[in-house]
Amino acid sequence: MRSITEDNHGQMMLVNLLFLFMTISIVIAMIPALKVILNIAKQSDNLNCAGYNSTTDASLSYNSSLDTETTACLAINLYLPYILLIVLIWGVTKLLYDRSAGGGQQYTGY
Repeated sequence: MRSITEDNHGQMMLVNLLFLFMTISIVIAMIPALKVILNIAKQSDNLNCAGYNSTTDASLSYNSSLDTETTACLAINLYLPYILLIVLIWGVTKLLYDRSAGGGQQYTGY
């Protein structure tokens, strides 16, 4: 007969799924704040990113007469998708690793 400490792999997987869901929820909740910060960097008084239009102050929209940093603008545009991909890849990898390796926790039953 198995004891509770020997048969907890399914429970640990559900707990890890819960942690992954909470992590994804927190990252999604942080997206609006990150977008505000990234939009400040895209303004014409900073990087002057092409295609950026300020909804609050037209003087901060893209200005073609100023220099622009295209590489930095590209990096800023890819910032949020990379964060989401890293969180998803980390979570799925952790779930699969814990499932195949037994969670790295060895219990000795007495």
